[in-house]
Amino acid sequence: MNDIENGLCQIENFQFIHEHLFSSGQPSAEQLKLIKEYGVTTVINLALTDASPRQEHEDRICLELGLNYIQVPILWDTPSDDQCLLVLDMIDHLVQEQMVWVHCAKNFRASSLMYLYRQYFMNMDMPAAQELLHKVWEPNETWTGLIHAVSLQLQGRKSTQELQQSLIHPNHFV
Repeated sequence: MNDIENGLCQIENFQFIHEHLFSSGQPSAEQLKLIKEYGVTTVINLALTDASPRQEHEDRICLELGLNYIQVPILWDTPSDDQCLLVLDMIDHLVQEQMVWVHCAKNFRASSLMYLYRQYFMNMDMPAAQELLHKVWEPNETWTGLIHAVSLQLQGRKSTQELQQSLIHPNHFV
C-alpha cells in the first residue's frame, strides 16, 4: 500500500467498494487532495450543508482541485427512497468511466446505499453485503425501513429485466 492509499484509509469509516467506487465519512480538505491524487474524478456528498462534521466550502475545494462535485443531500430522519434510487442509478452510470467517492458525515447514509449497490449492482450475496455494512454501523429503524423499501424496488426492477430477457430470448431459461 502506498502513501496515498494509507492516507485514504485514514478517512473515517473508509470502504473500498470496487476499483471505481469508494465511500467514507467526511473527508478533510487535505484528504480531498489525496482523493484527487488517487485518480477519483467525482465526489458525491449525501450530507446536508449543516451536517456535523462537514467540510466548509467542499464544493469550491473539489472544483478547484478539478473534481466533479455532486451533492444530493438525504435527510437523516426521513430519507427518501426516490433520492436513494436516483443516487444508486447515478453511481452505476458514473462508475462505467469514472472513479467515484461517495460520502456523508459518518458514512452511515453512504454505507447504507453501498449495501444496496453491492447486492443489486454487483450481485453480492446479502450476508457478505451486510457484514460490510455492519463494519460501519448497524442501521437504525428508519434506515432499516429505507433499505427494505429500496430493496423491494430494486428486486422489482431486476425481476422485470429478467422477464424482458426471457421474452426476448425464450430459450434463455431452458
